[in-house]
Formats: sequence, C-alpha cells, structure tokens
Amino acid sequence: MGSFNVLVHMVECSNSHDVYEGRIQFKYGDKRQYEYKLGDKLRWGGNDSGSPDLKIVKAYGVLENDICPICNKLNELNEFDIYIEGGIITKVSKMADINDYLNEYQDFKVLE
Repeated sequence: MGSFNVLVHMVECSNSHDVYEGRIQFKYGDKRQYEYKLGDKLRWGGNDSGSPDLKIVKAYGVLENDICPICNKLNELNEFDIYIEGGIITKVSKMADINDYLNEYQDFKVLE
C-alpha cells in the first residue's frame, strides 16, 4: 500500500459477526504511519496526500489484517469509507462503492 496512516476502529467480522478492534490503513493527510481514532485531527506537513483546505472528503480504507482474531477466518468486510471533515476523522462505514475511488486521486474522494 506504500505510505499510509492507520485508523484504529471497531469492525465486524463477516463470518462470526463478532466485533473487534481493527486497524484500517488509509492514505490521506501526512502519510507517516500515524495512528488515529475517530475524532482525531489529521497531521499535515510531510508526505501529504490531499489538502487540509478540503472541507469534506472520504478516504479509502482497508483492514491491515483480513483474518478475524476471534474466529480465525477471512473477514470479507475489509474495505471502508473514512469520512474527514475539516481535517477531523468523523465517521467510518463499510465501503459503499469502490467506483468512488476510481478518480484522479484514487485514495480519496472530495465530497465538498
């Protein structure tokens, strides 16, 4: 995946439906393997992807490890939309449409 950051967030296993703390990799902000949680403000000023001036974006996120630590099976719910408003991570949801990331940026989509 190259340079990225990590969002630590609770995810659901597609097999067991257990919820566990997952590590979701994404490429937005200063990509220096910073670790974030919901509500954190992104860092800028290094290996930047995107711009701190964009109001609302969603970034493509993918689980760092596809194997559920509870049932030890492949978690097929492994791609996410990470919403960033004013530079703050505000929401995470199951990816709605991969086509949102087939654009000039590829790792994020500008919403506003």
